[in-house]
Amino acid sequence: MKKALAMVLALVMCLGLVACAGSGSNSTPATTKASTDTQAPAAEGSGKAAEGKTMLYYTAYIGDFGLADMGWRAAQAAQEKYGYDVTLVEYGNDSSQAVNSLIDALDTKHYDYVMAMGWYISDTVIEKSKSGEWADTTFILYDTAPSTDFSGTNNIYGVSFAQNEGSFLVGIYSALMSKTGKVGCVINLDAPITNDFGTGWLCGVKYAKKTLGLNVDSMYTYMGELTVQGDYESVNVVMDNGCDYVYNVGASVSLGAMQAADEKGGYENGKFIIGTDYDQYTYFETVGDVQGYKSMVTSMLKNIEPCVALLLQNINGEATGIEPGNHTYGVAEGGTGLAENDWYKQNTPEDVQKQIADISAKIASGEIDVVSYFDFPTYDDFATYRDNIDAEFTK
Repeated sequence: MKKALAMVLALVMCLGLVACAGSGSNSTPATTKASTDTQAPAAEGSGKAAEGKTMLYYTAYIGDFGLADMGWRAAQAAQEKYGYDVTLVEYGNDSSQAVNSLIDALDTKHYDYVMAMGWYISDTVIEKSKSGEWADTTFILYDTAPSTDFSGTNNIYGVSFAQNEGSFLVGIYSALMSKTGKVGCVINLDAPITNDFGTGWLCGVKYAKKTLGLNVDSMYTYMGELTVQGDYESVNVVMDNGCDYVYNVGASVSLGAMQAADEKGGYENGKFIIGTDYDQYTYFETVGDVQGYKSMVTSMLKNIEPCVALLLQNINGEATGIEPGNHTYGVAEGGTGLAENDWYKQNTPEDVQKQIADISAKIASGEIDVVSYFDFPTYDDFATYRDNIDAEFTK
């Protein structure tokens, strides 16, 4: 068991917005060339024009079953469709190396395109693009903060996610499914981007209470420390306070959440965790021998691949309407939503699945306008909304 947990931790330690920065070695990043021996023919039209173009896929490492792997699949799809010559560079677990390793990679070779997660490198990419040093490279930075400002550049496409919208669905789902009438949310850090997850969840719970007429209460808390143990302790506290469905905004440490749920009887006793960023149930099922993974009933997804594909269609002239800048993808665009795998369907009544689908459609149409953390004028306004289930906020 300990061996399996160590393997999982090594794989997931840098996942998602909710991942903690790794503390790995300062080793030189490994560079691997994507195979072009079996490259598919380029697509008709734009694909031929893109033949010979080079793309760098830059990440901490692949093999995480999460955001990094999703981005890598998007890069490989671009290679197959457009004929790009794709190179993979991994900078390792040490996030402090992210900027320097990227500078080294771009000093070594010019790339037409760079695709990467924007967490640690956005400021540098913006600065060097404005100065002209990297202006002739097109950057696709995914999972950027919605507030990231690319003004003054014309070579950067940002992919942000409306995590508040996907989290709204989590709040609705939890309220509909709860047998105790109390649902919980455990946030890894008291920070704007993670509180945006929480704000969407709160908005969903409040909607369930006011609009759907459900008798539901909520508990919103932060981890004492961003570790597996910290997550374990926080989820324990929330479940001890009567919450049976817990939204765990801490993908990198969710082993603790699953263990806590499992020790309280797990899914067989109605104790469930809802994950973030990627389909955590399917991931942990694949890894195997992970305590409590069946308590992970669903996850709030960030669907990187279709969003990147849409940008590339615009870049390659197959579609129009998307200019350089930061673009946010929510439920309407297929950017966020719930993981509707077989385990979700097995544990979710059909009427609840239909309600989630109907509410998703209302978000997509604009009939439901989900509150975001970034809508609040001050932190105190957010805190009032967070700490009182009956508190409302109008945009």
